[in-house]
Formats: sequence, structure tokens, C-alpha cells
Amino acid sequence: MSKKHRLRIHAIAVASLLSLALAAVAQAQATLKLLGQLDPFEGEIRYGDVWGEGNYAYLSSYTGTGVMIIDVSDPANPKLAGFYNPPDVGSFRDVVVINGIGYFSSDTFRGGLHIVDVRDPAKPVLLSAINTDKNGHPNVHEISVADGVLYEADSRTNRVKVFDVRDPRAPVFVRDIDANDPRVHAAIAINGRLFTSGLGGKTDIYDVRRVLTEQPTHLGTIDSGAGSHSSWVSNDGKILAVARETPNGDVRLFDISNLPNATPISTITAQSLGIEAFSPHNPYIVGALLFVSWYQAGVVVIDITNPAQPRLAGSYDTYSGTTSGFRGCWGVYPFSGFDRVLLSDMDGGLLIVDSTAAVTGPRTVSSASYKISAIAPKAIVAAFGSNLAPVTQAASSTPLPTAIAGTSITVQDSAGAERPAPLFFISPNQINYQIPAGTALGPALIKFNSGSGQTSFGSTIIASSSPSIFTTNTSGAGEAAALDAFTFSPEPFNATRAGGLPNIIAVFGTGLGADATDIDANASADVQATIDGQPAQITYAGRAPGFAGLNQVNVTLLAGMASGSHQLVITRAGVSSNKVTITIK
Repeated sequence: MSKKHRLRIHAIAVASLLSLALAAVAQAQATLKLLGQLDPFEGEIRYGDVWGEGNYAYLSSYTGTGVMIIDVSDPANPKLAGFYNPPDVGSFRDVVVINGIGYFSSDTFRGGLHIVDVRDPAKPVLLSAINTDKNGHPNVHEISVADGVLYEADSRTNRVKVFDVRDPRAPVFVRDIDANDPRVHAAIAINGRLFTSGLGGKTDIYDVRRVLTEQPTHLGTIDSGAGSHSSWVSNDGKILAVARETPNGDVRLFDISNLPNATPISTITAQSLGIEAFSPHNPYIVGALLFVSWYQAGVVVIDITNPAQPRLAGSYDTYSGTTSGFRGCWGVYPFSGFDRVLLSDMDGGLLIVDSTAAVTGPRTVSSASYKISAIAPKAIVAAFGSNLAPVTQAASSTPLPTAIAGTSITVQDSAGAERPAPLFFISPNQINYQIPAGTALGPALIKFNSGSGQTSFGSTIIASSSPSIFTTNTSGAGEAAALDAFTFSPEPFNATRAGGLPNIIAVFGTGLGADATDIDANASADVQATIDGQPAQITYAGRAPGFAGLNQVNVTLLAGMASGSHQLVITRAGVSSNKVTITIK
């Protein structure tokens, strides 16, 4: 289809899409909700950590069932899609998956680290292994992978092993980092810093921005307390959360903005949260929220907008027994979206929960689907809250302004960069804006400046792609906002065009990704569509000219489509849109 056709289609659709972006969303539920669960192998299997990427969850086990690959495209019905379980290695504890390449740590002696191609879930392929012959740890307890570099911790020594894994088929040993604690349990790399958590009570911080070529610079040591298990840092690099895995353990927050001096901010205990629990395990900071997998309390979500006064925002308990030991929730992975947080229970397997009710502050959702899920750079979004702006006013110029009537929004991404957000519309209870170009993937903190002196904070997760489709009834469900690509008429559509070939429709949405939004590019090779579950050809996927953040996807109808309603889904990078309908005459 020509650019001219795309321009005309867009002009017809803009007015309706503007109204769609102004629709409200329903109030969230009061408690976290279980969406689905899968226990692949019955009994006390002792599952380990969990990771997510696209429509798949990766669940480790340290009693002989390896790493399970689970299809979570339907969170209510997770299905085992495959597993990696070499016969001579077991006790897989930690798992990381990046762009379809899995990094699986084995705590079996000489089990080492396995790098596995999992792009075909049914047929995982071992690409390489790191063991003592490559200067790796014989037992690998925890791992971290960032910027093509892998860090191993064995929980037995003070030594962190560093490998160049930019070529996953040929990992290269780079160097050792010897921390101050005699037993480094975890080493987490975030934004050019490495945080080592020591069971002896010390947390070391290193500058690893040039770790491939230079010995890291030691920035400071924190006396974080015995049993320091793992840690996570805020987007701005100023707040560090350290979880202590010990009976009646706690999560400690530190101000690390002035290293080497770190200042304690607060200590979060089960008692301070009003829960019964044995010990925290893994912490993750997502914007103004702290997610913690907490033995015998499940996932605990804590509002740390004011880190000196953390408060419980929500929880879901995966364990029904009494508080007596290391049982229940092992891992949490919140980065797939607030509406599909992944949990691993040591005996219950994988659980998927909707944590929407625990999200505090103004809530940012897709302006098309209204999902409070992951959001792509350059996507059109809507934030709902109170006292967001002093007036109701729409943008009157292009490029979009970053302030209207003194009201503005900044997005602080996972790399710590802050960017002003282009604004479509402001009102006291709703602001429509665009995720700024260049926003890094991962957790993001959103700062709302009301124009009347009030500041509030929200949280979101940025993903490379999170497609959503506008609908004509402004609900995110029902008839798609779409036009016949040749006659430019709305639904219902002809199944065929002149000459009898299947018709083509232009579907409007947002969230395809930065490389397919606000620039002239056709990403159709990386975008998929299904109609009633059957693959449909895409001839164009990219910018809808003339409206910031708007995507257009031209979908060829299936041959022989019957009259009536049919379900349409758009998918990119393993993430699927909301289900919408198209009607055939």
C-alpha cells in the first residue's frame, strides 16, 4: 500500500482515536488476584527462580527437573511448552533469559553455567557451558547478565566470576572480582554497577562500566546485616534494597547517593508490614514499588514513595502452611507487566498474579487497551489519578508540548535518565501523554507535576514492544478501530476486494515499539496477526502519519472468511495485544 493511502486512512481515523484516548478505566480490585498456576511435576519438587520474556516463563528446579519453559500467553491457562533437563546435571537455581538465550546456573558440583538457545521452546539447544575448565565456579548459585557480561556467584567464596557472553556460543573468561564478604551469595549488575550480597553481612558496590577492559572500581561497602541474600537499586541509583535471608529476616533500605558513605533509611520486617512470614528472599524495585518474594508470605508489594516510611500496598500468599521455615515463594518476576507478575513457589510451581491493585499513585495505562501492563517507548498512554492538573486543556500545537498550563510529566527510566513527556491532554483526573523517545527498557518512575504545586509519583514497566489496538467503543474490547484499506470505509468489511482477492484492512493501535512509531519504517517482518487464531498476512506495520504515537497495521483477511464477527490479535516480540473483533459483511 502506498504512503498516500496510509495518509488518507489516518486522516479519517484521527477524530475517533482522539476520543478513544480520553476514555476512563474502571477502579482496580482491592486485593491481588491469582490468574493462573501450573505445577508441572507433582510433589515436593523444590522449584527455584523464575524469569519471563515475551509469552514465556522460565522456571528452574533444583531436584532434577531442570528448567521448564511455560507458555503464559493465556495467564489463566499456563502450559508447559518444553524443558531443558540434561541427564548429568541438576540443581538449577537461577535463570536469566535475554533475547531467546537462556543462562541457567547449576548448583551441582561441576554443574556450572549452561547457555541455551530457547527460541524454540520445544527444542532447547545447548550453545555452550562454563565450568572449571573455563575458569568458572564448579557450583553456580546466582547469576546476573547485563550488557553482554555474565557474573557468577557461588555462595561459598568471596569471588565473583566475570565472563564476556556477547557471543553465547563462545563465552570468554574476563576476570575475578574478590569482594570483602567471605561468602558472596548474589552479584547483581544494574546500570554499570555491581552489587554483591554477602551472607557474612556485607554488600559491596563496584563500578563495572568498563569491566571487560579494566578492573572494576570499588565504590563502597555497606554493613547490610548477616544473611544478606540479594539486592536491587532504584532507577536513580540512590536507594538500595537489601534482603536478608535468615529467620525473621528483613529488607533494609539504604541511601547510597554519597558513596562510599551509605546511610540506613528504614528496615522492613514482617511485623512492620503486619504479615506472618519467615524470611524475605528476592527484592525488585519498580518505580515507587518494591516487590519482594517472601517465604511463607508469597509476593509482598511495598510502596516506597517515601522510603523512610514504607507501607504495604498488596500481597498474594502462595503458601498455606504455618510459618516455620524456608518454604513457599522463592522468586518474583514483575517485569512482564503489573497485570501478569510471575511467581515461583518451591512446591507449587509457577503462579501468575495480577498486581494491579497494589499499584500506587497515578496509574499509567495503554490508551488503546487500558491495560496496566508493560508500555513501549513512544506509545500513547493515559494516566488516571487526582489533582493531576489545575485545568482541562488539550495540546494545540505540534510537536506536542511537554507542558500545558504549568503541568508536566517526566519519565525516569531504568538507566536513570529523565525525559519530559509530550502531552496530548490534561485534566484534574486524567492526562494523556506519550512515552518519550529514548526511554530505556525496564522499570520506570513517572513524576507528575500538577501545575498547581502538587507532585505525585507513579510506576510503570517499559518493554520493547507492547502492542494494543484501539476499539470503537472506547473500552479496549469489542470492534477494532479499523478501516477498509481501499475504500476507507469502517466496519463491516467486505471479505474480498475487486478481483476476488482477500481484502486488506488498516487497524490502528499503539505500542508497536520505538522503531515502528513516529518514523517511516515498515516493521511488518517482525509483527504477527491472527484472526480467530489463524495467521494472517501483514503488509505494513508502522507509523500512522500525522499523529504522534499512533500505529497502523495493514492486515490481509483470511481467504473464505464468513460473515459475522472474528477475533483479531496483533503480536510483536512475543507480546500480544488485546483481543478485538472485526466484522465481515
